[in-house]
Amino acid sequence: MLFEEYDFFSYPFPEPQYLGAKYIFVGWLTKFLPRNVKIALDAFSGSQSVAFAFKQRGITTYTNDFLRFNHAIGLALIENATQKLTAEDIEILFTPNSDVGYTLMQDTFTNIFFDNEQAKIIDQFRGTAEQFSPFKKALALTVMNRSLTRKVTMGHFAHTQALNYANDPERVRRNRSLARPIKDIFLELVGKYNQAIFDNGKDNKSYNENILTLLPTLQGVDLAYFDPPYCDSHANYQSFYHLLETYTEYWRDKNFINSTKRYEPQRYSGFDKKQDAIHSFEQLFQFAADIPHWLISYNNRSYPSAQELKAMISRYKDVSIETQTYTNGRGGKGSVAGSQEILFVCTNKPHSFVPTTFMAPLPFSYWHQRYNNDELQEFTTSKTGLLWLKIKSITRRELINDFLDFAKMSLSANRLESQFQEIYEKLSQDIEAAHLQLDTFIRLKHEEYHSAIDQDKLVSALYQLRSFDWGGDYANALDKYLVDKYIKVYSSFDDLARKLETEIPRAVQGYVLCSWYNHWSSILIEDIFKSHPIVLPTVGQIKKVDFFLDSVPFDLKVTYLPANFIETKRKEKGLRPELTELKRQARQANIPFSEHRRQDDTYYEIVEKMKERDDDTCRNALAAIKTTRLEILQEVRANPQMLIRNLYEEQGELRFDASNRLFLVLVDTEDFDNSWKLKRNLEALRPQITNYLDGFSANDLEHKKISFRYRNRSQEYTAWSDVIFIVK
Repeated sequence: MLFEEYDFFSYPFPEPQYLGAKYIFVGWLTKFLPRNVKIALDAFSGSQSVAFAFKQRGITTYTNDFLRFNHAIGLALIENATQKLTAEDIEILFTPNSDVGYTLMQDTFTNIFFDNEQAKIIDQFRGTAEQFSPFKKALALTVMNRSLTRKVTMGHFAHTQALNYANDPERVRRNRSLARPIKDIFLELVGKYNQAIFDNGKDNKSYNENILTLLPTLQGVDLAYFDPPYCDSHANYQSFYHLLETYTEYWRDKNFINSTKRYEPQRYSGFDKKQDAIHSFEQLFQFAADIPHWLISYNNRSYPSAQELKAMISRYKDVSIETQTYTNGRGGKGSVAGSQEILFVCTNKPHSFVPTTFMAPLPFSYWHQRYNNDELQEFTTSKTGLLWLKIKSITRRELINDFLDFAKMSLSANRLESQFQEIYEKLSQDIEAAHLQLDTFIRLKHEEYHSAIDQDKLVSALYQLRSFDWGGDYANALDKYLVDKYIKVYSSFDDLARKLETEIPRAVQGYVLCSWYNHWSSILIEDIFKSHPIVLPTVGQIKKVDFFLDSVPFDLKVTYLPANFIETKRKEKGLRPELTELKRQARQANIPFSEHRRQDDTYYEIVEKMKERDDDTCRNALAAIKTTRLEILQEVRANPQMLIRNLYEEQGELRFDASNRLFLVLVDTEDFDNSWKLKRNLEALRPQITNYLDGFSANDLEHKKISFRYRNRSQEYTAWSDVIFIVK
């Protein structure tokens, strides 16, 4: 081509079907691009049409959207430079796969948006896509999501007429895709998306963050394009496109509500509700103050008004306004016929400055949403997030009343949750003073609780438990175990009654005794931590936080070397599973044993009989098991990250969270299977815990960051975590 800047215009952007998409305005918008832009950010990318225009112009492009399905488009078309879906890939994606056992679309959306056969195909496709590389997976999901959108009228999922319309000949005549098989639509679209993939020679990135979290981490951006939800103007994209977000995330832990089965809770935006919008814009502009050029898309029917928004922008940039009038209503973002699309063109002032006024704290709803969604990373680095957690830790009726007396504060609210919010709003006006006040109150309450613990008496009680046997395999809870193992299995009352006389009492008794031991030994262990000077306790127990270590929130988990981790490491070493090896050795030594229903019972029987036999064969077999465990222990002490990732990824489904965790790993090298006894051995615990805390520094946290993926979830989680090994 004649001009290098047009080299990439031969790659067409696939036309989106997305409410409020800027595809129709890209030619107009790009007229206002400043010269010599090297790095551009599309901060609320949606369909990715503007980010794609940046990429076409040879600009290093950062694209971001807090919804996962939009992020997938960014991965597929912006960050991806070369990977396309081949004919072989497509055949694999649509081949029935018996290993794909999760049927979210069938279970949730059959007879709402799809018939059962189409939903089954969509589920199979989603499960198979997990086998692909990240870019190919993103591309496959992007094309499928676009295909799903073709199956509904009005291009969104906020109504339940999809199947009715698909059976209406008149509507099908106008839009034949309503009745077409999803595979046919996919095959029609995939070529267009493959044609849009190109390498512009730059290191482009697609992010999936709340923009207020992402902006402070970016450097060197020359141009920021902001296209936020137009508050008060039909801006609820999570409701419109909930199905695409659900399909991309493929959730197992969400509630699905109303007639369209929208997921709940929704992600916090900060820009789509009146109570949050102005505050969010203030933060957006302050975080972006160092970026020389801004382009901001807006609408004249939105809140705040265009003039109010211009006044806010003017504190940071020189600003001019350009407009386009909608001739046809296309839906979304207030784009009705006659309304105006506004573009704020913003450049640095002659003497650019950052206002020094204090940035207002993020609203209560922001932290509430992030906490509920397991988006906990920001709490670690935000003083207002830490304040929210500390207040949550005292949100118990008796504690709040004591705090109000202590702080000489009165509240208008009566409900506990409303009081939580009101205290946050009052205290967040002076963050530093609030932390000091809360810390003082919490330490005083902890002293009360600490003095009430009779450690000697409690330890003595714990020594009364002579064996640690849960009586069953409780992946999540006893009630689930009883339902799955007995209630749903035995239709005969007499059969169930016999189980009540034999197996069930053992299960219930074991569960109660082990839970009791874990609870009270944890009270003692937590008290060691909470009594250290650098630790601030949570005196009212809350999920995800047990204490603050040098102002960093941590959840304490006391555990052992997990059996599944040991077996994984044995497999890596080319060794058989421990039980398999013990069975083999027992047979060679002519030691009889039973195949019990619980593998733990079989393992226990063989080990005890080998100890009793005590010949060279038995001693060598048991020594080999121990030697391998000691090797694994040595490896994880040298590289704790491998164990930490396992402990996060293998946690129970019902108890999943992504909090910062401090793992206390107990190992009795003389008797691995009885390491549980160390939980009551304060003489062994206290000096090693104290030594760790004495040397702890929040400045070392960056080396403690862990990223992991939980099974059956596509999201990658990040947390700060460490291990204290108590080895006897």
